[in-house]
Amino acid sequence: MTESDEAIPGPPPLMELARQLISERTRPHRWHPKGYEKTEIPRDICSPKTLSRLESGRYRGVKLGTVLALCNFYQTPPDLTEHIANLVKAARANDWCSHYASVLEDRNWFYQQCEDNASYLAFHSFSIFPSLMQGAAYYRLIRDTTEVPPEEDFDWEEGLEFRMARRERWIRSERPAMFLLGEAALAIHLGPERDEILADLRKISALPFADVRVIPFRASRYELQPWMLNLLEYDDGEETVLNVESPRGSGFIPFHSTRGKFFTDAFKAASGKSIALEDFLT
Repeated sequence: MTESDEAIPGPPPLMELARQLISERTRPHRWHPKGYEKTEIPRDICSPKTLSRLESGRYRGVKLGTVLALCNFYQTPPDLTEHIANLVKAARANDWCSHYASVLEDRNWFYQQCEDNASYLAFHSFSIFPSLMQGAAYYRLIRDTTEVPPEEDFDWEEGLEFRMARRERWIRSERPAMFLLGEAALAIHLGPERDEILADLRKISALPFADVRVIPFRASRYELQPWMLNLLEYDDGEETVLNVESPRGSGFIPFHSTRGKFFTDAFKAASGKSIALEDFLT
């Protein structure tokens, strides 16, 4: 593999594999409460250089045997080892999309790792609040107006705890974030807890590291309108992550691809049409 090959962003299963391996290496281990340094991995498994490649999310020469040996050394639980092995197979497949779909986790572990490690976050949603900024009252609105649950035994209370913990992690980190809302998200009937929902929204907007903006109806149609977009940037040179969702498709988009350029340019254009939340509400 050449250096230029490694500069090309890897497909999503390779990116998730990298984060899983980093997480396993750096989590607390017996006698290693802060995890392992790369130089502490036995060289009969792989060299520090090879490990850096595996953890880059770009190395297409990944071998299942090496990854399984790492999992054995890290004492990775069997179910997670199986998941990681499936990620290797998906990453090596010609048609990684179909393979990756079969190994995605319900909890979106990979996306959550990306979000928690990002230094800058940006979100767009035309008709609902981006999930990271949703408060308890807005979550209850979603629960109470949902007629078809996402799964048969969906636990709304557990979902609320997960969402509030996720939001609190972001607030404690004070990482800058921009939220672009279509006016439809505010024009829709917000139910009996409307005042609490808007008060919570204003509280988020007042955070010094949060920029909450609204794209009014008078801006007319704009390119990003049909899409929900999550954009995550990093300080250490790691590839920017784009995650999109719409009726026309969803998933991770390579940042440097043609589609990646479309979404980043469309986000900038949408931002230019927006106004501050307080200006919109007053």
